[in-house]
Amino acid sequence: MTRESEPAVAPAGTAGNSEADWRRDDLRPTWDLYRRMAKQSENPALREAVLWALNLLESLMGQDWLERYFDKAGQVPAEVNLGAGHVGATGNLLDLALRYHVLTGVPGVGKVKREMRTDLRDERRWHSTLQLEVGALAAMAEFTVALEAASPASAKPSDVALRRDGQELRVETFAVLQDDRAREAAAYWDRFSLHTIRISGEFNVGISGDTGQRLGRDDYDELLRLIRSAAEQVAATGQRQPIDHAGAQLVILPPGEADYQLTGPIEESQGWPRVQSKLIQKAEQAAKAGGGWLRANIWDGMWQFTPWARIGLHAKIEELTRLTISALGQVSGIDGAVLSNGAGFTLGEFHGESARTTGGCYAIRRVLPARRVRETMIIPVTPLGRGQAATWLRMYDTEADWLDWALSSAGLPTRHQIFGEH
Repeated sequence: MTRESEPAVAPAGTAGNSEADWRRDDLRPTWDLYRRMAKQSENPALREAVLWALNLLESLMGQDWLERYFDKAGQVPAEVNLGAGHVGATGNLLDLALRYHVLTGVPGVGKVKREMRTDLRDERRWHSTLQLEVGALAAMAEFTVALEAASPASAKPSDVALRRDGQELRVETFAVLQDDRAREAAAYWDRFSLHTIRISGEFNVGISGDTGQRLGRDDYDELLRLIRSAAEQVAATGQRQPIDHAGAQLVILPPGEADYQLTGPIEESQGWPRVQSKLIQKAEQAAKAGGGWLRANIWDGMWQFTPWARIGLHAKIEELTRLTISALGQVSGIDGAVLSNGAGFTLGEFHGESARTTGGCYAIRRVLPARRVRETMIIPVTPLGRGQAATWLRMYDTEADWLDWALSSAGLPTRHQIFGEH
């Protein structure tokens, strides 16, 4: 028995650059649009999981959420927009839906859902997503979880409260967002990554090397033309093809060569001063809600576009420990901070690594499902915090196992069936 295939569907917004393109009925960002995209997958496990996630999020956020989000923010959340076709975005989409699933019935999850549904800003979505992340990892570690949890000592709520065996961790979650220069650099890198991923997938080749500095439109278009032409040659001959254009030095690799890495331009961000200011602000806010820990994703470019980003993991934690303890020493009641660059998509090979300071601070790099990687820095600043740091270490050290645990709880295929990963 056969059926006609669905017409080809591209992510919303890819048909053109003007807002008018979005006004066409078939390109408005609806849940049905993304379900049609998901149904094009030849992998039945991926198709099942993505459709489940889209259906769950629609039931939580509402039928018109994607359109309202675009009208407000000018874009569709990337985990939805690319979730059916980009492996990293698929991982993020499943994470978001599964976190809501495993936290069903948890006190405060309804408030987090309402805020994400009504406050249509990226900042709100990222904040809510981080609350869900901490709560969901803690649920696998058998903590009792509460979100937006009031403290006995304060009427102000903590973003997350974790309890187990008489131990309580109160957590303030937030993201430090990019400055303008880092935002421009990240947008360039995202665009280049998307274009090269498409070429790599079309011809089943690897793309390795250094992209050089950001290019103007003409040089950028020519570089993409050269990459596509070289990829076509490699697919036909099985021989590597070098590319040297406008400062970019790349090599197109034949199928089967997995040891490759694509690097982009290094552009300085404002770095620590912006992070420190946000840490102190959030520490003061957390102190009013009973204190505890800060959990932050640092997305301002510090993790990508500063000299600190290019040093080894042990040197990173030593330097970040010194700066964080100095900043949080200005606020009483804070036991420590867990700082991360978030679960980012990898281009090339990454391996797990760990480092520990003499003061009981930890740095870990862990490879996650769906070709993602995360670095996490755990920095206690009080004696109580030093006793609790190992709890954070266990939660994030086992993060790679969380997706299979959550998929099983939802009755979905395994990550190996979805992504081909073990």
